[in-house]
Amino acid sequence: MADDLEAALRSLGARLDVPDPPPMTDRVLARLDRPAPSTLPRRLLAAAVAALVALATAMVVSPAVRAAVLDFLRIGGVELQNAPAPVTPSLDPPLPGERDVTLAEARAAVDFPLRVPTGLGPPGAVRLIDGDRVVTMAFGAVRVDQFDGGLDQMFTKFTTAEDIHHVTVDGGPAVWVDRPHPVLYTDRDGNLREETARLAGTTLIWEADGVTYRVEGDLTEREAIAIAESIR
Repeated sequence: MADDLEAALRSLGARLDVPDPPPMTDRVLARLDRPAPSTLPRRLLAAAVAALVALATAMVVSPAVRAAVLDFLRIGGVELQNAPAPVTPSLDPPLPGERDVTLAEARAAVDFPLRVPTGLGPPGAVRLIDGDRVVTMAFGAVRVDQFDGGLDQMFTKFTTAEDIHHVTVDGGPAVWVDRPHPVLYTDRDGNLREETARLAGTTLIWEADGVTYRVEGDLTEREAIAIAESIR
């Protein structure tokens, strides 16, 4: 079929009556001599938009490009790596300095506003991790983590590019990981703590007002976003 199409195009080209092109030398030289300071930013903007469109298109059609972009994906204090986990995850290993506290004690301990989702009732358990770095709350099978979303990295997730979906929470960017995946805790020195490796459920990750949030559990994307948007 490809050979037939090429032959047909060659035959059509031979029959087309194409006029001779006008002389372009003078026009080009005139354009080069003409100052055009106002067009440069427009051209740069057009080039940037074209590059972004090309990247977005490539990410849609090419798993390899998605994987390469995922290698650098980070949202708040969570980094996602397109790689297998370095160790076999456990079901629920303890995290560094993990201890049970009340909701009031957790609010007093952290330097960021601690928020609770509505509609899930009071948390069945509240834990502080690694001093006052992370607060995790359990609502039955749903887990909500909150931590300062500054420069410090807290968790590293290992998954594949095909499992990552870009969504929004309250109009802001978020990432939805649509299947269970290994996750490791990252200590204050930026080192992965292999003893913390566990298998996380489907997870929604986003950042708002300098705080990173994770909603994890046996949830659909719509259910996770509804919980996220109820956190006030």
